[in-house]
Amino acid sequence: MFAPSAVVFGAVAMTWRRWPAGWQRALAPAGFVVTGLGIAAAGALLRNGGGGGPLLYASFVASGAGMAAAYSPTLTGALAKVRQEDAADASGLLVTVTQLGQIIGVAVFGTLFLGRLTEPGPQGSADALWVTALALSAACGLGAVAGLVRKRR
Repeated sequence: MFAPSAVVFGAVAMTWRRWPAGWQRALAPAGFVVTGLGIAAAGALLRNGGGGGPLLYASFVASGAGMAAAYSPTLTGALAKVRQEDAADASGLLVTVTQLGQIIGVAVFGTLFLGRLTEPGPQGSADALWVTALALSAACGLGAVAGLVRKRR
């Protein structure tokens, strides 16, 4: 089901450095926007308990591309100015913080989803998915705004 997202994530993550330099500066905020739109589209397609059809796969492709566009340049940028002698420590810290963020995200959005399961059956799941997709899309919007903020010197 999620194979399109994974394949596109890998393709974008491996090729983003070859894209024009002007695009690279906008990749993280744009990636968050595309991810949020893909997640919202998937939620909308499944909102009424339907299967989503081919458009669901397209939303997964958009989400995968957006996540790679946001994630890969962000990690690269975070480590780009680290002194060589500090690189191992910085890399370990970055991986640890990333995993901590993933754990917290699963806990928060999983709790939201499970808390919205108010009615039994497919319609209850569809409603919970829709609300969770909207919350995830809002989080992506915050990520896009954070990516636009310039670092002060």
